[in-house]
Amino acid sequence: MRTRQLQFLRPDEILAERQRAPVAYWPLGLIEWHGPHLPMGVDSFNAEAVALQAAEQSGGLVMPTTYFGTERERPPEVLDWLGFEPSDWVIGMDFPANTLPSMYAYEDNFAQLVRENLRLIAGFGFQMVVIVSGHAATNQIETLERVAAEYNAAGQIHVLVELPFVANEDGILEVGHASRIETSVMLALAPDIVDLDRLPDQSQALKNTDWAIIDYPTFLGHPTPDRTVHQADDPRQATAEAGRQMMDQAAGRIAGKVKEYLTHISTSD
Repeated sequence: MRTRQLQFLRPDEILAERQRAPVAYWPLGLIEWHGPHLPMGVDSFNAEAVALQAAEQSGGLVMPTTYFGTERERPPEVLDWLGFEPSDWVIGMDFPANTLPSMYAYEDNFAQLVRENLRLIAGFGFQMVVIVSGHAATNQIETLERVAAEYNAAGQIHVLVELPFVANEDGILEVGHASRIETSVMLALAPDIVDLDRLPDQSQALKNTDWAIIDYPTFLGHPTPDRTVHQADDPRQATAEAGRQMMDQAAGRIAGKVKEYLTHISTSD
């Protein structure tokens, strides 16, 4: 195809691809603090890139990326993992030391946007919508899955919620924040807007509360004793090659699920 991004296609091109593969990918992210070394659109960039790769493998089209997401206050146990006092009030990644806030919508407003956008996408005649959320906040994913369940129960379209990340050997998605994982992805996608010189040299450990850079073991409840970033997921260990490999694996995993569903509906007709 000339492109898989729906906004650049003519009606005849959209109808032809819908006939071949009635799938719409919807990349979803937001504007969020990702340390001083990364742009604030990381989640959306990652979601869009993986959605495009997956669509190339499975067929289907990619909707325009939406910059809109939600977050909640951190519970006491997570605050402790991060290095805050359990009684502190912290929303998402908006740590007191940050120089700019993130654009977090209220959860109910986010749910309304998701529900309405799915209705509009369904109006194009797609049979499946794959929401690729680059933002992995617990309440964001719970909201997406709740709304997806509503549509799946109604039976008009099938909605799948996916994250553009890679699972470890235990099957757990490795989702840090502005750490090696997302920094590697951005080095692969847009190295000119990554500035690792904004971070201290590697002789200095990165304290979570100072940088709002969190490795994935910490989010799983395994922080370092001094609440600094684990070396294995330190952003200063990032490489573009690792980023390309992670996006390839994530896209392949998602495309595999889509192809399985397309095979199912084709044999059911």
